[in-house]
Amino acid sequence: MSKTGTDQTGRLLRAAGTVGGMTLVSRVLGLVRDIAQSTLLGAGVAADAWYAAFVLPSTLRRLVGEGNISAAFIPVLARQSAEHGDERARELSSKFFTVVLVAASGLSVIGILGARGIVWVMYSGYAAVPGKFELTVDLTRAVFGYLLFISLTAVLMGILNARQRFAAAAFTPVLLNIALIAAAFLAWGELPETAVWVIAGGAMVGGVLQFLFLVPFVRRFGVSLRPSWPLGDRGVSEIGRLMIPGVVGASVVQINILVGRSLASDLPEGTMTSLYFASRVNELTLGVFAVAVATVVLPLMSQQGAAGDTAQLRGTLGFALRQVTAVTLPAAVGIMVLRHDIIATLFEYGQFSAGATALTAAAVWGYAWGLVATAGVRIAVQSFYAMRDTRTPVIVATGSMVVNVVGCVLLRGPLENAGIALANSIAAAFSLAVLLWLLRGKLGGLPLREPLASFTRAGVAAAVMAAVLLGIRDSLIVADSGVVEAWVRLFTVVLVGGMVYLAGLAVLRAPEIAELRQIGRRQAPATLVGGSTEEER
Repeated sequence: MSKTGTDQTGRLLRAAGTVGGMTLVSRVLGLVRDIAQSTLLGAGVAADAWYAAFVLPSTLRRLVGEGNISAAFIPVLARQSAEHGDERARELSSKFFTVVLVAASGLSVIGILGARGIVWVMYSGYAAVPGKFELTVDLTRAVFGYLLFISLTAVLMGILNARQRFAAAAFTPVLLNIALIAAAFLAWGELPETAVWVIAGGAMVGGVLQFLFLVPFVRRFGVSLRPSWPLGDRGVSEIGRLMIPGVVGASVVQINILVGRSLASDLPEGTMTSLYFASRVNELTLGVFAVAVATVVLPLMSQQGAAGDTAQLRGTLGFALRQVTAVTLPAAVGIMVLRHDIIATLFEYGQFSAGATALTAAAVWGYAWGLVATAGVRIAVQSFYAMRDTRTPVIVATGSMVVNVVGCVLLRGPLENAGIALANSIAAAFSLAVLLWLLRGKLGGLPLREPLASFTRAGVAAAVMAAVLLGIRDSLIVADSGVVEAWVRLFTVVLVGGMVYLAGLAVLRAPEIAELRQIGRRQAPATLVGGSTEEER
């Protein structure tokens, strides 16, 4: 590997640390936000209505923005910039911004006008509870304006990420969390039916703040955000061709989530809230590390894919898979072992009862089974996007949707909300297995020996960690502890578990520890980029 390539990959990996740090701040604030909301709303009618309403614009946001924009926009923008210069890249950025502005505005209007029909299709079970259906409809209308601003924010994030400026984009979710925390404090002491409206207003304010925050950063690159006629532009058309399959694929993933939430609408009160908080706990690990790695390796993979360098692409893929496995596997095991203690310590205050804790802990167990697979899918999909193949992930995601729907139907009865969460995990495992199998043929082999070895090492170390956690849990976590004492006790248990896990990796001589040290020293690990060997095939 050349010195230039080493410097570049080292820079990107340091950026991953920056993204991870920013995301960690966001996730911590998100945790504070969730604690405040759970204390205010509990797990009753208002909470179920709020989380049901907010998932709809959030789902559409993921279709119009975030990963789909980055996956389609970054490779095209990078190539246009290389072939025609920065002026062309700025022009294309402005035109694509106009396209998303029009599309997101249209979706927002449709959502507001069609809120009643949407809620009836999604949550018809709410009609059996007096006032719950109407409250969900009204909240849905209130938060659909959030979709417009968060979609535009996603475009600005894509522009910055394409230029390898990750920090500002990674910071933007912090603003949403601050707005929602402020809203919760403004509503403190109010009944849930009143507090939920203040929180809805906080979501709208947060969306506006995120957009306004990124505008100056984008303008530094000379990108105009004034509407620019996009029709007939070949670059915009190419982004559209790449993005449409991505939107279809993402829609399948979001359908998985919505199917589960829809099937939960006629389960006992609090089920919708339990699924929301359970997914938030599991997403903490994904958000801090797996998403950071996936975000930063996309530009590197795009360059390798554009150059036709499958050997380096294989190496980058293998490295990313090993790193996310080393982090998410022990996290999944720890969450399973401590799920009830985690939920009780984090959320069991105010309106959030012990019954809500038990309900949420059950869903946490189901989602935790899919944590490693979900992280792996993010990395595997990036590999297809880097090669400008957005069609294959769509096909795989469609199969995953079928698996998820069948799983929800079969498991919902005996396991209720835990069954819905477990079905999601099974679908994620299916997706990862199929994606890796297809990548093996597309890349002429995969560096799977090391990721599998990494999984084995992490599994052994995590098993030892689980045994230690079970041994010390009862003596360190006491049910009637005060708030501060409960947090200290839980943190101590988690810290001990983490130290045991790292010690296990050290005993097993896991290379991931050395690689992380190299990254910390601003060096690119030698294992990041490399060709395939006979062992890989």
